[in-house]
Order: sequence, then C-alpha cells, then structure tokens
Amino acid sequence: MKIGTNAPALLLKIMLLGALNAFTVWSVPILISNNTWIFAIYFVVSTLILDFIFLSKRRIAPKYIVPGVILLLMFQVYPAFFTGYVAFTNYSNGHFLDKETAIDVMVSNSFAPVGAEPNYMQVARDNTTQKIALIIQDANGFNVGSRDGYSALPSGDVTLSSDGRIEKVTGYTVLSDDEVFAILDEFNDYKVPIGNDRFYSVSDINAVELVAQNLSYDPIKDQVTDLSTGTIYSPNNNGSMVSAAGEEIEPGWTTTVGWRNFSKVINDERYRQPLLQVLAWTFIYAGLVVLSTFFLGLMLALVLNHPRMKSRKIYRTLLIVPYAMPSVLSTLVWAGMFNVDNGVINKILGSPIPWLSDPWLAKFAVLLVQLWAGTPYMFLIATGAIQSLSTETIEAAQVDGASPFQVFSKIKLPLVLMTLAPLLIASYAYNFSNFGAIYLLTGGGPTIISSGGIAGHTDILISYTYKIAFAAGKGNDYGLASAVSFFNFILVASISIYSFKKSRTIENMT
Repeated sequence: MKIGTNAPALLLKIMLLGALNAFTVWSVPILISNNTWIFAIYFVVSTLILDFIFLSKRRIAPKYIVPGVILLLMFQVYPAFFTGYVAFTNYSNGHFLDKETAIDVMVSNSFAPVGAEPNYMQVARDNTTQKIALIIQDANGFNVGSRDGYSALPSGDVTLSSDGRIEKVTGYTVLSDDEVFAILDEFNDYKVPIGNDRFYSVSDINAVELVAQNLSYDPIKDQVTDLSTGTIYSPNNNGSMVSAAGEEIEPGWTTTVGWRNFSKVINDERYRQPLLQVLAWTFIYAGLVVLSTFFLGLMLALVLNHPRMKSRKIYRTLLIVPYAMPSVLSTLVWAGMFNVDNGVINKILGSPIPWLSDPWLAKFAVLLVQLWAGTPYMFLIATGAIQSLSTETIEAAQVDGASPFQVFSKIKLPLVLMTLAPLLIASYAYNFSNFGAIYLLTGGGPTIISSGGIAGHTDILISYTYKIAFAAGKGNDYGLASAVSFFNFILVASISIYSFKKSRTIENMT
C-alpha cells in the first residue's frame, strides 16, 4: 500500500532526474568544444549534487534549499561577478574576440585591389550542382570561377549577344539581372581564388576586381605588416594593432584595462557631467515615487477602512485594477495618451502640450504614471498594516481626548511605518533601478545635449547604463556600462543596508 502511494512521486522523480542527466550529457560536450569549461564543470557538479541529494531518503532540507542555491549561483551570482570582470576590460564593439581569433580575422579579411580595371563577369548557375558560378572574362579569355576554384572555359562554350554580353554558357544557366538581385546575399564577401594569394572579388553585378591579401602576421615579433605599404602594426594596451602613426586595424581583442573604465566615468567630462545629472534625478525620482505612492495608498486605505464607508469591496477592486494590468502594456498606453498630436490628454485639454519632449513635463509625466501604477501596491500593504493595528490602543487614545489627526500622526502612522519600513526600502531600491518605467515611456528623453546624445533628462542610472552599453563610442561599450553598473550596485546596496539599520533602530525604539 505504501509502495503504491509513493509510486507516482518516485516515477516523477526518476523522470526529472533522468531528463536532467540527459541534458547534462548532451550539453557538456558542446560546452567543452566551445572552451566554456566553467559552465561544463558547473553543470556536471550541479547534476551530481542533485542526484546525490534526491536519491537519498535522509537529506530532506537540502532538497528544498540546494536547487534554489544552484539557480541563484547561475542566474544571479555569476552574472554579477561577470559584470564586475567586464568592468575591468575593453569588451566593446571591435573587441569581442580573443587575440588569436582577432588576428586570424584581421589577416584573412585584408584584401586590397591589385588590378587596374575591373573584369567583366556574368553570374550563372551550374546545371549539375545548382551552385552559383561566375563566368569571368580576362586577358586570356573566358573562365569559370567559384569559391572552390578557377578554370578556363573553351571559347566555343560561350555565346555572346550583339552587345558583347554573355548570353549562353554550355553546362551553365546564365542568370538575368533580376535573378541576380534576388540572391545578392550569396555574394557577401564572394571571392574566387586564382592562385598566388590572389582572388577575384565581386565589385558590381557584372564586374569583379583582382585583389590580394595585404596583411601578414609575424607571431615571433607579434607584429602585423601591410605588404602593400610596408607599414608595421604592433599591439597596444587597448587590444588593438596600431601603427607608429596611430592607425588602428580592426578587429581588436578583449583585454584587461585595469581601472580605466572607472577613471573614464569619474574624470571624463563627457560621462561625468551627465552621470551626475542622471544620478541626482535617480535619487529624486525613486524618493518621490515611494513617498507619493505610499501616502496616497495610505490615505485611500484609511478612507476605505473607515467603518462608515459603504461599498468598500467595489472600491478596493477598482483600485487594484492598475496593479493587475501588465506594467509594459499600461506604460505603453500612457505613452500613447501623452502623445502631442494624437494623445487623449491633449485632446481633452485642447492644447498641444509637449509632455514627453519638455524636460520638466517629461519628469512630471514619469512621476504621474508611477503614481498611477504604484499606488495600488501601497494601498494593499497599507490596508494590511492598518487592519493589523491594535484597536485598544486607538480607542484608549480617543478616550484620552486625542483628535483624529493626533491619532493618525502619533499612533497609526508610526506603527504603519514600523511595519512597512522593509517594504518601503525594497520599493525604493526597485524604483532606483526600474528600467521599464523610464525606457518604455520616454526612452530616457528628452536628450541632454551636453551628453553627446547618450543621456536624457528622465534617464535613471540603469537606463543610462543601458544607453552606454549600446550607444557609446563606436557602439556597444559593455566595459564602460559595467563600470556604471558597479556604481549602481554600490549605491543600491549602501542605501538598502543603511535603511534596514535605521528601520531596525526605529523598531527597537518603538
């Protein structure tokens, strides 16, 4: 009887562990082949630990704790440490590869024209293999070329039109210009090797040019030489090959740069001044959102908990509606309502107010949307805190002659604050890094001109970090963005630790 009762649970456990082990066996060889040893070791060790725990009858507590710890290490701890590592590197556009791969790409993609005039060619398709081929006319006649090789064609195999264009080729189907345009993607970096490190490269729909590899790498001297000009490029401390004149060859490679990203954030005026503006607004924004939503939610909770208030269930249900709606959807709806030309708000007011393009109005719009979205949450937790208050204490104060305002300010508010202090701190930390609320409504705009187009007047630290990661310098600058993220982490952690200590002090005093 006992075996029959436990059989479904045992079967489910075996199936889940079997799926986990099968996934590990499948993924580890792939991870090893990609040289991601850390993940391969992590998957193996985690699977063995989970097998050991769940196949044992004694270890009850670890069965609930260890899976969460494993996921925490993978999805929280590792990204945090990796972000910290990236902050000390030049990981950005043009510096994503390791040095060996970057030099291979650099040399293999270095081609320079060596011929005087482009040669006429016609795109065709091999009737046997259906592969694309180029019928090329050079000084020696007609030839057929592909990525695999280059060979001569008998002159009798090629038929020309009256204007000298290739019309027919034996064994091949000549493509029209429209057919060539339909398959242009196949000609990206299309080169035909003709020997002696020379290639025909497609330069036009009906032309190829003769090119040759013009870079050579010397692993002993760790230098790249331009064979056409004799220029020598040496590695610098920024992961790039640079000439004596300062000319840089791309791509570069990822390398550590020490505290350079942090120094750039602090000392470079292009980043420091916008960062200070963004940081000030971040503190103000998070503080105003928490204060406004808390006090409005508290007032609504007090009103709807008053014994004389009728239809309280209906009002409470209506107040929860904004909280129940997906935040992404509601923010986008608000963005449409704030539209200058077609927004509902401007149509009601009868005036083209630039809600999202004026710095101060955009900040007001952000705060208004967060007041609408955050008040239901504060209303719910305040309702719970008020309903848990001791009625004897309140009644005793009223008997002693305390006014309603004194009851609220001296009894209800301090007790509610003591109860909700951890939640208010968590709400402040959440709004400090509430990326979606800013990015979906204003995109961080309007732009701060002095920031070079990166920062905006409504940007908070996390949205500014996002913009640095995808719009600074040459493009994606993850190293610099990780340095700013590090500052963000330090600030949020410091605020949370300090606030929790203060809330504990208030609790002890009370």
